[in-house]
Amino acid sequence: MEPGPVKTLRLAQAMSDKAPVWDRIVQKHGLKPTPYERAALWSYGDFIFTPDYDMMSDTLKLRRYGFWESIDSEEMFLALFAHFRRQKIIP
Repeated sequence: MEPGPVKTLRLAQAMSDKAPVWDRIVQKHGLKPTPYERAALWSYGDFIFTPDYDMMSDTLKLRRYGFWESIDSEEMFLALFAHFRRQKIIP
């Protein structure tokens, strides 16, 4: 199978009509009622995942000036998801 062309997806647009789905998830799992528009900021996802410029990042200069502490991204996300589950915000 030949690969298809790149298909650009904007989260803010794709998720704009999903409030009823979120409401069903909240009800099904007995979650804390959180308005869909407060549950996620999809436009921020668009900003982070689809910049209009090349993203270059280097933290070496930070380390040279004493900023030694760091957080493993995977551990941080797992801890946040566990926190949101305990708070009954996500299933």
